[in-house]
Amino acid sequence: VSDTVAILPPGGHHKLVVELGDQLPDEGLMRVRVRASRTSQEEATIPSLQLHFGWQASNEGRALMRVSERDLPVDAPPETPEFYQWDIPLGDIYPRNNVRKISPMGGTPSPSEHIRLVNSSVSQGDIQIDYVEIIAPYQAEWPPASHQRVFFDRHEFKEEALYVRHLLEHWMPKMWRRAISEAELDRKLALYEAIRPTTSGLEEAVVEVLATILSSPNFLYLSAQTVPSEEPNDSLVAHRLTYEALATRLAMFLWSSVPDQPLLELAQQGELSSSEALLTQIERMLADPRSHRLAERFVPQWLDMELLDFLKPNAVMDQALKEAMQKEPILFFEQSLRSNASLLDFIHADHTLVNERLARHYGIPDVHGNDFRPVALKGDSKRGGILTQAGLLAMNASGEDSHPLKRGIWMLKNLLNDPPPPPPPTVPEIDLADPEIARMTLKERLADHRNQEACMSCHAKIDPWGIAFENFDAFGRWRDDIEGKPVDATSQLFNDQPLEGMDGLKRFLLKERQDQFVLAMTYKLCVYALGRPLHFSDHAAVEAIASQVRQQGDGLASLIQLIGTSELFLSP
Repeated sequence: VSDTVAILPPGGHHKLVVELGDQLPDEGLMRVRVRASRTSQEEATIPSLQLHFGWQASNEGRALMRVSERDLPVDAPPETPEFYQWDIPLGDIYPRNNVRKISPMGGTPSPSEHIRLVNSSVSQGDIQIDYVEIIAPYQAEWPPASHQRVFFDRHEFKEEALYVRHLLEHWMPKMWRRAISEAELDRKLALYEAIRPTTSGLEEAVVEVLATILSSPNFLYLSAQTVPSEEPNDSLVAHRLTYEALATRLAMFLWSSVPDQPLLELAQQGELSSSEALLTQIERMLADPRSHRLAERFVPQWLDMELLDFLKPNAVMDQALKEAMQKEPILFFEQSLRSNASLLDFIHADHTLVNERLARHYGIPDVHGNDFRPVALKGDSKRGGILTQAGLLAMNASGEDSHPLKRGIWMLKNLLNDPPPPPPPTVPEIDLADPEIARMTLKERLADHRNQEACMSCHAKIDPWGIAFENFDAFGRWRDDIEGKPVDATSQLFNDQPLEGMDGLKRFLLKERQDQFVLAMTYKLCVYALGRPLHFSDHAAVEAIASQVRQQGDGLASLIQLIGTSELFLSP
């Protein structure tokens, strides 16, 4: 608590730092309460507050990370400030200061940790703060809710052994995602009886037993247990997954998690045998908030977005812009899934999703705040689809300029599933020390490089696709000229098909490569859904799914449903 008012301007460059010393526990909940308000009377100006956690043990040992999942809009007027709070699980913060409780306060290295309050809005005005409170560990009730979820129905059992059996009968099928045998249950009960005398109470002994269940291969590995197909003569596969293995595969595909109780019960009752039952469950699971994990996990794998993680913020791309770049493809996929939008929208769409920071980067006016929202694009917009999303363009650049080779290879590999062969070991590099080459434009250098016999076959396939991206600089900004010279983004494919920049590339893909793109998307989603590489024997099934989704209007949700009910998904 302070009798001084702190003013945080927008932009994230100024912070209010609260030192916490070395007293924070390793686990439990940390509640941070802040009394704050905006400084402007204008209700349309709503800044946002963000919470960071960090420490600096020495000049070399330090960490700083955002721990608030989403920014809090500070909408309280100046004369009546309000409380805003976060509840942060301390066990989820990594890394922690590894010298806390070892090095003394005031010594070197420093064991202290701190929080930072940041006004993360781009232009929405100042935030004033007059009170900060940190409680750790925070307990809203005792025992905490997490304890009650594990140790439920305790009052209904007088005998300890019966209660432990009740707990294990509940948790083992959930954790192992299948029915358990009496022998398996008896082994865990015997383990409990063996360790109970050495523990301080029932809870400690049960936790030890649950730890062995969670460390078992039955929990850690996904087993493709099979049974003979019920209709082997009419089926393409002789064996199918058991219903419990199928439920696990479906939950991992759509939720990146284990099956919930309704799905597990249907599997154990043998009621996942029909396409109709599976389709009902897929629709239910896609409507569940947990389905956002499909976008969060699949999109970075599909688009190789780890390249974007490695980019360091700089004068053009600050941390707020980088985070917005990382979110845009994921949110675009998620919105397409919710609306069952066409797969072809990934090539070109008449809208995009932006927040204020990304909208500024794109030159889109009248977007305020850090929350993403759909924005309709004007007819002359240079955006639309994932090909023109700034993060994907930036990660396939050199850091200083565009990189046609990276962008061309990325598009062929990830969007068309047609990667070029690796370069031969003797391929020569472009010699920028040569004055004649240094004076050339990037397109001229590529043409000169392509004329070399060792490079011609690969570059004839790659270069035209990458050159079509040339109107976008290293950070995905549109440009009409480079150092005073007009950008030449025209190219010609190896079959003499001309590509007139990004607009021409999109038109060509939508006219000539729809089938290839839909097939590539189907292939990528099938790999993700099955959790394994596809084999030659799988290709016919993938092509059949792609053909079906084309006949049904190319919907993304339709594709998910077709994959989840396909013979390929039902087989090991």
